[in-house]
Amino acid sequence: MTVALTGIGLWTPLGVDRETSWQTLLSGCRPQNSSPVPSTLPLAEGACDLPGNLTLPEQLALTTVQEALTDAGWTDPTTFQEHRWGCVVGTSKGPLELYRPDSPHPFPSLWPSAPLQRILQEYPLTGPALCPVSACATGLDAVIRGAQLIEQGECDLVLAGSVDASINDFVRYSYRRLGVLAREDRPAEQACRPFDRDRSGFVIGAGGAMFVLARNEAPWQPAGSAYGYLERALQYNDPSGMTQLDPQAGVLTRLLGDLLIRSGRRTSDVDVLNLHGTGTTANDLSEATAIGRVFGKPDQQPWSTASKGAHGHPLGAAGSMELAWLLLALRDQILPPVWNLSELDPACPIRPVLKQPLTASIDCGLKISLGFGGHHSAALITRGERTGN
Repeated sequence: MTVALTGIGLWTPLGVDRETSWQTLLSGCRPQNSSPVPSTLPLAEGACDLPGNLTLPEQLALTTVQEALTDAGWTDPTTFQEHRWGCVVGTSKGPLELYRPDSPHPFPSLWPSAPLQRILQEYPLTGPALCPVSACATGLDAVIRGAQLIEQGECDLVLAGSVDASINDFVRYSYRRLGVLAREDRPAEQACRPFDRDRSGFVIGAGGAMFVLARNEAPWQPAGSAYGYLERALQYNDPSGMTQLDPQAGVLTRLLGDLLIRSGRRTSDVDVLNLHGTGTTANDLSEATAIGRVFGKPDQQPWSTASKGAHGHPLGAAGSMELAWLLLALRDQILPPVWNLSELDPACPIRPVLKQPLTASIDCGLKISLGFGGHHSAALITRGERTGN
């Protein structure tokens, strides 16, 4: 069974909704006075009427869910009871407001499931409710798990996605000691340089993305409503270490190869790779090695794109946010470039989109997400019927 992705909600450092974020990513121009790592990410005026006692992850969850439901045509909550809904919403950690001395939330929920529970308080969903936590692969894993609920016959529709708000001194200092953050001699918007010869790490971002997943053959599913279809997905584990990746990329190579084999696809069927691309030395090298082993030399490969140079690394929200970029690229038939990639590292022989967006015929994309602790996930997404802007 193929699962349709029919609604997208986005909140990113590039914009407070789907289309603003997407157009900013394509243009490479952030809103004036904007940074991929704001000290706070306040609720945009008029974006959503929310009570003032919500933590930032809860705000992100509710606003992106609202946009996704509206985009998919589910504007009347009273109709939700007519179908079997599930909800799979992840994040990389619990709310961090507790660790701020000036926090307006003296008793925040400490559980990573707080954004999920807030959604369930606002919408009458009584089916499965799950909160995956798999580091930076969380967002893609949430969508994969939501699709599985539909494929297994447990749900007709699923709200799936992830949020993250980890811009916090404790997180920043911890990641600095781990050696994964970009060096500080560049402005934040130029510091993360995926696959660049001069890359040094990532910049912490924040945001969220939510999707409405639907059983494709359902009679109530409006024709032409899908951005794309989740054809097949796989999840493996690399046991190399907490932050280390196998430099030979054995697990990721096997994951990508098995995904193509089990879906009955050839490498030539894939038109674009949406890469994890953190800008760390080890991640980019391992990812590029696996791509070369599976797809061949750069001139034989699909186009590759990666977005963290534009918006930072939103950690638990990375997989869902980047999946949204892939779906919008399929809709509009345009690929965003790998921002801040000036000189491709010869050790990373991929075929990146450079400098400017690329108009291309794309019908099938492959999304890769990698998480600290060894989480490896990948999904094949085929083009839907949504028309481009």
